[in-house]
Amino acid sequence: MTEHKRPANGNSALPVPPAEEGTEKKDPLEGILGSRAECKYVKKKLLGQGSFGSAWRVEETATGLIFAAKVMDTNNMSAKDRGFVTNEVKCLSRCNNANIIRHRASYDRGGMLLIIMEYADGGDLYRQIKARQHAVRHFKEHEVLYIFLQLCLALDHIHGNNMMHRDLKTANVLLTTTGLVKLGDFGFSRQYEDSLSNPVGTTFCGTPYYLSPELWRRAPYSKKSEMWALGVVLYEVMVLKRPFGGRNMDELIDNIVHARRAPLPNMYSDDLRRVCDQLLSLDPAKRPSLRQLFQLPFIRRGLETLRRSVEIHKKIPQQVFNEIAQNIDEVLSSELPEYEGSRVTAHRGMLQRHTADRGWKDCELSLDHNGVLMRNVETGDVERVDLEALTSVCPIDAAMAHEKYVFALKNQTGKAYWFKDRSEESYERWISVLQNAVPR
Repeated sequence: MTEHKRPANGNSALPVPPAEEGTEKKDPLEGILGSRAECKYVKKKLLGQGSFGSAWRVEETATGLIFAAKVMDTNNMSAKDRGFVTNEVKCLSRCNNANIIRHRASYDRGGMLLIIMEYADGGDLYRQIKARQHAVRHFKEHEVLYIFLQLCLALDHIHGNNMMHRDLKTANVLLTTTGLVKLGDFGFSRQYEDSLSNPVGTTFCGTPYYLSPELWRRAPYSKKSEMWALGVVLYEVMVLKRPFGGRNMDELIDNIVHARRAPLPNMYSDDLRRVCDQLLSLDPAKRPSLRQLFQLPFIRRGLETLRRSVEIHKKIPQQVFNEIAQNIDEVLSSELPEYEGSRVTAHRGMLQRHTADRGWKDCELSLDHNGVLMRNVETGDVERVDLEALTSVCPIDAAMAHEKYVFALKNQTGKAYWFKDRSEESYERWISVLQNAVPR
């Protein structure tokens, strides 16, 4: 005799009608990603799983090449999270650098987003550090330097494309068995010339351990904040633990804003320790830029050695070596004053500047090697923004500004200066020369 159980909701037990043919939910990525050989990308191994999706090692059927596939269901995401994943595709596709994970293809079907990207076969730096931590097996100095230099080359490419990574951490540094380092995960990245309806630094993102002191004081995100995060990563590689911690968030923040950390181990050279200490300076102005780092004799020697090591490595393809060599040669051939100066084109003109208390007023704007000078024509008052403090220059959408030919620049404190030009040609010229003057 079969026992009939009463449903939990108290309704009488009724037979469940069979599913109608053709009502099964179809996989939006069917034929593109799956386990069957006829798919464009065949799943080989699950690499990770999160709340919104999963990551797989896949094989491209047509070529037999191995890639990483990130699959995300955007249907239940907030608008903010959807923006992050869409932005990753945008930023990955803009980068073409041997030290950045390359974008292969992307598909958006029925709210399922699939990103096919380069596969790094050596795991990530965070896991490597954890493994070494248990064995107390420190990286050798040349290993630390090679990791650091490749990250510098990756960030230099990103900044050169008017972007910032915004989530630099060891978990986003991917390794390969050839020794090449790849920077990945661009979910938080943003072009810093985007309009001020979406300005630099308003999104307080990233991992708490890597956020700079000024970010905890609600200053906007800048390239100096990114250099701090680079310093945290370098410290972590040298010490096998993060520089700042705490029993709770308040203690962590307090340790960061007061730079309370253990000293670097003496097993590393003074030059390497000095670079790390400078990157972790409380004062953002004292942190070196990437191009300033590239001028240090210690770093230049390291880049030359890295170039030779890649050249003689038998498993690194010639094309990859050529690209890395070109990147290294470019930064080594750049004299800092000439390089920075070559980006600044002196320019002067009459525009209107907008302030909250006075509205639009005539302003003489000038740009030179010292910075941006703003002179109020009516009062004669002068205001200056040093080039080192300039973080972004961007057009303002006419719908937002209620005017045509409006652009803005921002400094490290987050202050925005709005200007209006009289013609499209002059407006575009100003944006061009000012964007070129933004320090890399």
